[in-house]
Amino acid sequence: MSSSEVKVGIISCSGEEIPEGTISRLATRRVLELMRPGNTVTICLPLFLAGNEMEQEFARKHPTITVDGCDKLCAKKGTEKYSGPVSAALVVSDILNGDCACCARSAKGRSEKDKEAVWLVSEEIAKAVDAVLEENGDYCGSENGGDGAECACSKPIPGIEVQVDGKSVTIAGLGLIFDHLAETGLAADDSSGDKLLETVCIYHQIEPEEEDAYKVALISAYKTHRRQ
Repeated sequence: MSSSEVKVGIISCSGEEIPEGTISRLATRRVLELMRPGNTVTICLPLFLAGNEMEQEFARKHPTITVDGCDKLCAKKGTEKYSGPVSAALVVSDILNGDCACCARSAKGRSEKDKEAVWLVSEEIAKAVDAVLEENGDYCGSENGGDGAECACSKPIPGIEVQVDGKSVTIAGLGLIFDHLAETGLAADDSSGDKLLETVCIYHQIEPEEEDAYKVALISAYKTHRRQ
């Protein structure tokens, strides 16, 4: 099977307390959407750790790269615990030689320093993807000669429909994200908005001008989900 058909999973850091976490997610998105869109899929770390079988099964059967913000290696350790060894493990703080002091924790108001950091990390992720593709060009082939293993991207995670400023939007995996946040103790009240938005933004693209409307929608949906 040609390398153009291979799907490499990328699991990015979900940490929000340090700039490197935001950089890892933005760099991963850049690779997924612009640099290697035909060969990469994202794996949601909170869903993965919450026990989503589809995410874990993909990482067991396909080459997977983790992109951690720091040397705690949460993404790498979680992946290896539930799915086995990863094909490559990148650490943003190592790539940038710890030079993130001027970077923002949030994607809002990013400076040129932030953009440069995202670019450098995305380049390293793309190189790692290329190396994996070169090594595993026939990785998706079935050992028994039948159909290849089905990639996670061909099995959409069920979503929840929310109303964003009068517009219906379906967010894949939102129920599982809610369950994961509930397990971490996130209260189902108006104080949950920032955390809900920050987590959903990792895996669902939200434009800055839409953030307030999404926050209202997510709070409402989270309250309803918890009541159910």
